Amino acid sequence: MWGRYLWKLRLLLFMPYLIFGIWAFNVSGNDSFPIYYWITLTGYMLICTVILHKMEKKEKKEKQ
Repeated sequence: MWGRYLWKLRLLLFMPYLIFGIWAFNVSGNDSFPIYYWITLTGYMLICTVILHKMEKKEKKEKQ
């Protein structure tokens, strides 16, 4: 059941990485780039990784 939606979830969760990366690349010339943006991105990455890991475990469990 989860396998059909897993690739869509990965794509949906990857979009903010891409947007943030483009934005950070454009702003990187400025010395006033705040560190809390990186902390927020790191927190988001951890949450997304946990969500994807749990869903992949559920998918493997359902296949067995």
